[in-house]
Amino acid sequence: MPPSFLRIFSSALLVSATLGANAQYSNPESVEHDPVGDRYFVSNTGNGKIRQRDQAGTVTDFVTVSPAPYGIEIMDTAIYACSGGTVKGYALSTGAQVFNLNLGGNFLNGITTDGTFLYVTDFGNDEILKVDVAGNTFSPLASTSFTPNGIVYDPVGDRLVVVAWGGNAPITQVDKNTGAQSLLINSGFSNIDGITIDCLGRFITANWGNDQLHAFPADFSTAGISLGAAGLANPADIDFDEVNGRVCVANAGNNTITLFDVAACINGLEEPEVSNGVVFPNPTHGLVRLAGHRGALGGVQVLDASGRLVLSTVAANGVIDLSTLVPGLYSIVVPRSGIHAQVVLR
Repeated sequence: MPPSFLRIFSSALLVSATLGANAQYSNPESVEHDPVGDRYFVSNTGNGKIRQRDQAGTVTDFVTVSPAPYGIEIMDTAIYACSGGTVKGYALSTGAQVFNLNLGGNFLNGITTDGTFLYVTDFGNDEILKVDVAGNTFSPLASTSFTPNGIVYDPVGDRLVVVAWGGNAPITQVDKNTGAQSLLINSGFSNIDGITIDCLGRFITANWGNDQLHAFPADFSTAGISLGAAGLANPADIDFDEVNGRVCVANAGNNTITLFDVAACINGLEEPEVSNGVVFPNPTHGLVRLAGHRGALGGVQVLDASGRLVLSTVAANGVIDLSTLVPGLYSIVVPRSGIHAQVVLR
């Protein structure tokens, strides 16, 4: 969300639950789910704290950040925060600061990762920056004709998808290597703050203009569909909890966190056995089958939600064993057969 606003404070698939109280959060801006610890991190621009909430609902301080943290993103063993014109990183295990790089930004707001680099939106300079954490360097990636706000890395399309602040806010894809941009859709909504991807491959946006969440198909071929979420107040940056199948929303307007359970991601999808990469059961506790494939498939690649290769294997009789991986969202790719499917491991 812009700093000036700090002065104020298909829907059947979603079941809403609003969590948190005014004493727990202070102008929450971003929520990030930690799949390893199964906890939620919340950045608070009102008091400069990143707080953590466990599944029992207990909220505690994690770390204090100055200037106050906006967008937050987990990569490897650290959580990174947009802090003024700087990106700072903190160890997930201890909260100790492990990264501090001044990007010279005007107002760093949204942040995402492909597992190797961080990508940050500069709301004040209409720019997207690329951060090499290992090299402790950064470089400009793209200048935009719109005010960039939320950003998410799409591992399926290997692209960045960026939402904008302003009227009829455009949604744009950006090449993560060259910075080349192309318009995906003019949303028809005003002031989109956050964006994430759910287990169905839909892009979910958080809109300040009408206090709603909207779902877009992966190809953005149709307009966004309202999820009918109740109780949202200036929904800011959002994340998808792959472990529990939830869209996580920071409500800057009423100091709460809202979680939306996506029923299809929790209960699994009953898929017919068709070809072209459908996997079932989905979600799974370990074994998945590629529908329509009974023979051995070599060259199977499994990518995590950041797009990193975490497993190379052979699908014997079309079956893949994911039980050695931590719970989360994964992409299964078989280049030789043109298969590219997503699955949630619980």
